[in-house]
Amino acid sequence: MKRIFKHTMVLALALIVLSCSDDHFDINSSVADRPTLWEAISNNAELSDFADILDNVYYSKSEGSQTKVKYSELLSHDQNFTVWAPKNNDTILAKYKSMLATDPYTVEKELVQNHIVRYSKIMNGSESEVLDLFNSKTALFDPANMQMGAKNVSDANIGCSNGILHVLDGVIEYKPNLYEYISKDTTLSELNSFLKEYEMLRFDEANSTQGPTVNGNITWVDSVVNMTNDYFSMMDAYLNKEDSIYAMVLPNNNAWEDAIGITSKYFKYMKTYNQKVVTVNSEGDETTTPLDKTFTDEELDSMSNLFSKSAICQNLVFNAKYQAKPFNIDKPADCDSLVSTNGRVFEQPQVAQIFGDAVPVELSNGYAYVVDTFAYRGIDTWAKKRDLEAEMSSNIESNVRCNMANTQCSFVMPDTVVKYTVARAVQTTPTANPEITFKLPNIMSCKYDIYVVMAYNTNANMSTKFKATLTYHEGKRSTQSNATLKPEADDIHKGASNTYVNLPCPYVDDNGVTQYVDSICVARDFEFPVAYYGTDFYPTLKLSVNVTSKEISTYTREMWIDQIVLVAKE
Repeated sequence: MKRIFKHTMVLALALIVLSCSDDHFDINSSVADRPTLWEAISNNAELSDFADILDNVYYSKSEGSQTKVKYSELLSHDQNFTVWAPKNNDTILAKYKSMLATDPYTVEKELVQNHIVRYSKIMNGSESEVLDLFNSKTALFDPANMQMGAKNVSDANIGCSNGILHVLDGVIEYKPNLYEYISKDTTLSELNSFLKEYEMLRFDEANSTQGPTVNGNITWVDSVVNMTNDYFSMMDAYLNKEDSIYAMVLPNNNAWEDAIGITSKYFKYMKTYNQKVVTVNSEGDETTTPLDKTFTDEELDSMSNLFSKSAICQNLVFNAKYQAKPFNIDKPADCDSLVSTNGRVFEQPQVAQIFGDAVPVELSNGYAYVVDTFAYRGIDTWAKKRDLEAEMSSNIESNVRCNMANTQCSFVMPDTVVKYTVARAVQTTPTANPEITFKLPNIMSCKYDIYVVMAYNTNANMSTKFKATLTYHEGKRSTQSNATLKPEADDIHKGASNTYVNLPCPYVDDNGVTQYVDSICVARDFEFPVAYYGTDFYPTLKLSVNVTSKEISTYTREMWIDQIVLVAKE
């Protein structure tokens, strides 16, 4: 994994010792009389394996940005460090030593930097604390039990001219972060492959050293390159950072394959999209603009691949710091509810289903939960309910025979005043029937219930009678088709001639809840054959007032629309 570590060289610090009972440390001796850390390590026969590694590993500012300074040299300089040196005859130490020729950066990051801190730390007192290691990881420093990172300290507080040396009975365990863990577990190769597509190296000019200008071009004598991953920002979960505590669901390759079979059904694209976009200017003049696109096979595969896999990954991570209810990170399946880093809220029993019986794996920035079953549901994650506010002009493609204005409605109740804003379509002439066409962007290839949320016209004290028409691609032809929506026979909003009529508000529904706007279901289980998600194309919903001159004493021609709501179905 391309993990970046940036280190700032610090000036030599005076070593301040408050108290110490270890014979190695003489508070009266001159610092200049003591050996350097490197000398103390290299002259100790029990540390010869660790010394050999230090003398063969070069300090790196980042992966691929190796300096010419060995760690043996770094620990000979006058900068202050504390080193916990593991003794010989350790199998883990031997493993890292065998990797020197093939993967020195891993040896540096996981072993060398995992046993160094940037300041002097004496093994003294009874209070434990968490220390920041040279590789930005952390380890528990426990002087009362003579331990560092859960390993016993056999020889403590060896005073050196540039810091403190402690001798360990074993190697401090290197805890990978979530991103490192995913990259190393072969059962997670599908997830790892997707995340790696967004990984890149970016030149860090601010922390690089500029060289001379040659032929008008800046040269760099010391370049720092940082690894970034744009998908982390899409999830709002930075899996390679050490300062967070995450619980992450990790679908293994079997679960990933099953998940693709589920999510890909929502992203079925067609090769050619044609539609006519109608716009109306302030004078009421219509302009029809053709919008068309033929996708290449590569583009179609890329869109389907991206969105199907992104649907899997968007809600895998839960940040322990931002949960509304108590969060036991090593038992998240027991939580009443959880909110993902992407903002989705999951309730029981789905919380338990998502984590299943996965055993938590403790990492440096949280816990990993490898699952064999993908238990997320589309309606809770990638295909949640969408509310399109009618008063936002960006949601309206055109309005005909009417002027649009936002107005505030209010109802005075015994103990409160209910206020909300609606889009008000007022006919341009007394006999005109308004018509509004709404955009339905980012629709997926699945079933929806479609609602028109309409307020009651309290000015006229009348309902509105209207027709609803969907325009969409059927999948068999590139141009769009029209479907006039019809209310069911027992629909309480059913009007004459396939029209809908909103109810007077406020009213009390069948559940005893007072409703201030009327939710009219104009389409139930309507399946869009093709997806529009991530494209410039969209279906439309046209609402056309259908009031004759004989009905003006019964219905108003004004429409007061609050929202268009699309509820995705499994």
